[in-house]
Amino acid sequence: MRDATLDMPVSDPAATNPVSATLSGDVRWLGSLLGDTIVEQHGADALALVERIRALAKARRRDDPQADAALEAAIESLDLDQQRILIKAFSNYFQLINIAEDQQRIRVLESRERAGLVEESIPAAVAALRARGLSAEAVRDLLRSLFVRLVLTAHPSEAKRKEILVKLRRIADVLTRRDREALLPRERAALEATLHEEIEELWQTRPTRPARATVSDEVDFGLYFMSGVIMDLVVDIQDELRDALDAYYPDADWHDLPAVLGYASWIGGDRDGNPNVTADVTLETLATQRAIAQTVYAAELRRLRDHMTQSSDETGVPVPLPPPPEEDARFPAEPYRQKLTEILRKLEKGSYVDGDALLTDLQLIDWGLREHNSVHAANGEFRRLLSKVSAFGLHLVPLDIREDAQRHVTALAELFAAYGVTADYAKLPEAERQKLLTAEIANPRPLFPVDPKFGAVTNEVIATWRMIAKAHARYGKAVINSVIASMSQAPSDTLTMLLFAHEVGVAGDVDLVPLFETIDDLERAPQTLTVLFANAAFRAHLAARSDRQQVMIGYSDSNKDGGYLASNWGLYKAQRQLSEICKAQGITLELFHGRGGSIGRGGGPANRAILSQPPASIHGRIKMTEQGEVIAYRYSNVAIARRHLHQVLNAMIVALGAPPETEVRPEWPAAIEKLAEMGRVTYRGFVYETPGFLEYWEQATPIEELGLLQISSRPAKRRQGGFGGLRAIPWVFSWIQSRAIIPSWYGVGTAFETFAATSDGFALLTEMYGSWPFFRTLIENVQLDIAKADMGIAEHYASLVTDTAIRTRIFSEMRAEHERARQMVCRITGQTELLEKSPVMQRSIERRNPYIDPLNFIQVALLRKLRSLPTDSPDRAPTLAAALATINGIAAGMKTTG
Repeated sequence: MRDATLDMPVSDPAATNPVSATLSGDVRWLGSLLGDTIVEQHGADALALVERIRALAKARRRDDPQADAALEAAIESLDLDQQRILIKAFSNYFQLINIAEDQQRIRVLESRERAGLVEESIPAAVAALRARGLSAEAVRDLLRSLFVRLVLTAHPSEAKRKEILVKLRRIADVLTRRDREALLPRERAALEATLHEEIEELWQTRPTRPARATVSDEVDFGLYFMSGVIMDLVVDIQDELRDALDAYYPDADWHDLPAVLGYASWIGGDRDGNPNVTADVTLETLATQRAIAQTVYAAELRRLRDHMTQSSDETGVPVPLPPPPEEDARFPAEPYRQKLTEILRKLEKGSYVDGDALLTDLQLIDWGLREHNSVHAANGEFRRLLSKVSAFGLHLVPLDIREDAQRHVTALAELFAAYGVTADYAKLPEAERQKLLTAEIANPRPLFPVDPKFGAVTNEVIATWRMIAKAHARYGKAVINSVIASMSQAPSDTLTMLLFAHEVGVAGDVDLVPLFETIDDLERAPQTLTVLFANAAFRAHLAARSDRQQVMIGYSDSNKDGGYLASNWGLYKAQRQLSEICKAQGITLELFHGRGGSIGRGGGPANRAILSQPPASIHGRIKMTEQGEVIAYRYSNVAIARRHLHQVLNAMIVALGAPPETEVRPEWPAAIEKLAEMGRVTYRGFVYETPGFLEYWEQATPIEELGLLQISSRPAKRRQGGFGGLRAIPWVFSWIQSRAIIPSWYGVGTAFETFAATSDGFALLTEMYGSWPFFRTLIENVQLDIAKADMGIAEHYASLVTDTAIRTRIFSEMRAEHERARQMVCRITGQTELLEKSPVMQRSIERRNPYIDPLNFIQVALLRKLRSLPTDSPDRAPTLAAALATINGIAAGMKTTG
């Protein structure tokens, strides 16, 4: 590691670029310090072992015919302590290299910003509006309709502990400081000492959690980013939008710019299949969020109190800022300090009911500053506090409540049976369910008893809805404004939520959100909304919610259900049809995209996803989840987070005000309809209908071991049962670990190859790729995971399958389909090899592979050993710990989990 580099070829033009050269310098610096740490901790022989394994892995990637067997033999010959050194060496190397690559990305972005306008940025979007000829008033109308809400979730796809994330953030800060400051030699030496200290601590810190994460741990994880990065960033983004508008529309007044960006959270509110998220836990989460908001504001109030020393003798501030009598002696004739002290005291005592009350007091100071010649003070730190309170209130972010629709059915069945309404609600036809629910919504008779004594599911459902009303009474209605029913299949699932909301008195205060997840549910979604809109009770609810309907669409389970093509096309169709129905009914549709981090769960660049949606589906309001490792990747570094938000808002502004002119020819949807069905049949035939497939999957991936990785408070399955109850995250996570990644691409090759063989089929595919943003994004995203998938490594995992016939048959089919996918994507995109037109990404994958491979070889060896050990073997615990550590390392190397 001491001389580790990214092996950048000399012929690469970027190698001579001064900015790129700094990347190599960072890698050498970090690699050298890591190498020193290995020697200090384990001796020179340990570093020599790391270098020997690294050399074998590189030789394997150079197609050395002997290297594969040599690497496997070398790994197998090592004892567990030696394997642990390798795991830590390569895992920490990736953690450091990821930071170096992020720092490089920031340098490139800053270089572009100094040179002029940055593409996919907020200023670029405003420039596009100006170029399109939009007036300032038209832009103002557009911005009034625009609101992006990003929703943090506790989905278990972040393998790193928070303690590790903190250390990595400090290392990133060191690199940033070195870039930004002209350091003296002694300062540079001190900086290197700090870096060495952090790397040593990283080496000595357990990479996996010692105990399963609790809901409180997950809340803490989300609030770490919310209070440390996101709150300030939202204010910055709003300011940068105002600056861009001032630059391109200088004659307009943008001081009252509406908020365009906000956040929400599922962490502590998402009880879908997680028995640990109870009503009490959600209330505790809301209390924690409020405490964090108070802590942030209190620190800023103290700083402002010491800063705002303006004297009324000099400014003439009049009566509207009267100080409490006891403060006269402490800050005489300093009205702002007096008022800030009063506000701070009220905040610390919990005297403010909600953020609006706090905002009212702060606005009084704002008025005094602006009216009495202190405009710069009003526009400085004080305005940032004002903006922060306006955006986050005292609740910090709204907490969405999500529950499995089937649990609602269970609760209703028990309630209705107890009251003699119907013997078995669950067996009623859908039309009868709707009729019964509509009648019950109008029924003044209480539905929930004072002291529920039903089954655990029913009691918890009742407690959840009563908790929502209690939270509104305690903290204000903003704290919970969306309730989501996952696995929604019919109108009755949403009417059930309306019944429960009426029961506890919150029907006009929350959005009732169906979540459509499977392919079939997405196809039924338009009819579901049509029925709901025809229901008078539901229409009254919509009127109370400003005739706005929020609908969530799931990317993960639709992919697990039908494969990549069917999922993407099903989502596209649903968005288009839902938009048409809402428009015809005069309802504003707010789509909520449940996107994950990996391609198989709707991952990929968020801005590209927005711009590839059906144009009619973009109305201005949109929600998107930020899940698992996506949160840590996007928000660990402020500059990376800022770029992400610029790209998202750029896409939304452009899509609303300056969309590209794209005519979707009738034959394109017809073609993708056929492709989606062919892909679905091929995918389901392999995953759901191939004899022995589940056995292969359970043995050829670390799926069982993933369940032992303490990364989540919730179980891997929503409910008891077979494959259908398994969550999409561990499904994708396991295939990424084995480098097969089949959820992203299986079925794509067969579909494209079959369609291309028809008359004019291939010409149509290339035309769609060149002219249709949706299809182009679909191809570019899948291309990435086809390139990341490695059948050579996947074959090593296949060796873990004990049944030779199953192993040979299934792996052969997998490898053949991967080759078809590779060839067809290259043909459609006009490339000789994957990612040829994305050389930066191509080089990144090529550079990483020789360093990930040893971890895969070690994981296979450890899994083989682990599965052969008796459950009471003393070797089992340390072997399992090492195997779990490889999961973290491979996730860092692949830069994704599930």
